[in-house]
Amino acid sequence: MLQAKITRAYTIEFEDVAIPKINDDQVLIKIKCFGVCGSDMQIYHGKHKYMTFPVVLGHEVAAEVVKIGKNIRDFSVGDKVTLEPQVVCGNCYPCKIGRFNVCENLKVLGVHLDGCACEYFAADPWNLHKCPSDLPDASIALVEPLAVAIGAVKRSGNIKGANVAVIGAGPIGNLTAQVAKVLGARDVMITDIDQRRLDFAKQCGIEHCINTKNRSLKNVIEGIFGKRKADIIIDCAATKTTFATILEAARPRSTIVISGNFKAPVEFEVTMIQRQEITMLGHMMYVKEDFSDAIRLFAEDKIRVNGFITQHFKFKDYDKALKYIDEHPNEVMKVLIEME
Repeated sequence: MLQAKITRAYTIEFEDVAIPKINDDQVLIKIKCFGVCGSDMQIYHGKHKYMTFPVVLGHEVAAEVVKIGKNIRDFSVGDKVTLEPQVVCGNCYPCKIGRFNVCENLKVLGVHLDGCACEYFAADPWNLHKCPSDLPDASIALVEPLAVAIGAVKRSGNIKGANVAVIGAGPIGNLTAQVAKVLGARDVMITDIDQRRLDFAKQCGIEHCINTKNRSLKNVIEGIFGKRKADIIIDCAATKTTFATILEAARPRSTIVISGNFKAPVEFEVTMIQRQEITMLGHMMYVKEDFSDAIRLFAEDKIRVNGFITQHFKFKDYDKALKYIDEHPNEVMKVLIEME
C-alpha cells in the first residue's frame, strides 16, 4: 500500500509498504479520505512542539472496515467509521475519571505516532466510532474537528442561556459557534479579520459575524450583547494579539476557554484575571461522548458544513495540497485528501 511520511520540514515522501496485519483484537480499515488541519501544517512546517520526524500525518478520517480480528464483536466488514486518534494509558487519574484527552501519557495518532495518511490502517476498536451508512465521507472526515468544537463548548460549563463570543472563524471556530447555538446559547457571535471566513460563518447560520480588523473586541461585544457582555469567550484563534484583546474584553465573572493551539508563550497580567474573578479554562481535544455527539449532530442535520470543504486533492497530490494551503491561505477553509 501507499503511505505518505513527513521526513523533515516541507518534505513528504511516499513509500510502498505492506498492508498492516491485524491481530485478533484489531480492525483493519481502508482510508477513504482525510482532512488537513492546522496542527498538520505546524508539523509540515517543523514547528509543532510535541512531535519528531519522521511521522505519518492524518487524523481527521473517514474509513471503511475491511477486516476484523476474531475477538471483535462491535464492528463488521463494510461499516463506515471514523477514528478517535488518541492512544492513552488507561491507568493515570485523568483516564480513571474518563478524561482520556488529558491522559498523563497521551499519544496522538498523526503527531506522536503514525496516523492515517495511508491506504490501510490497523486500528484498535477503542479508537473507532461507527457512523451511519448514509453519512457522506466528507462529513465523516469532519467528525473529529466537530468533536473538538463540542469539547470546547462543553468545557465552558452551562452554555444554556449564555452570551457566547467565539474568537476566530476558521474551521474550529465556525463549528464551535454552531455547536454553542445548538446546545442552547442565548446569543452567539464570532469574530475574525478574514471577511471571507466571516461571510461563510453567516451562511452557516451564525447571526453576528464581526470583522475586528479595525474594531475593538471589547466594543464589539458590548455592541452585540449590551451591558451583560459575554458570559463565555472561546479562543479559537490562539495568537498573542487576540489573547490580549480577549482579556481586555472579558467582564467580571466571565469564562474564557482556550481551545486554539498557541505556537508561542504569551505574557499577560495575572491580576486582570484575579481582580475580576475571571475563570480561565484550558481545553484539549475531546472525550468519547464528544465524538458520539458529533456523529449524532451530523446525522440529525444540525450542523451546516455545505461548502466547508474548499479544496479536494487526490492522495498522490498530497504534497501539492500542503503547498497549496501555504500559498493560498485566504482561499482555504478545509482541504480534503481523497484516496481514490
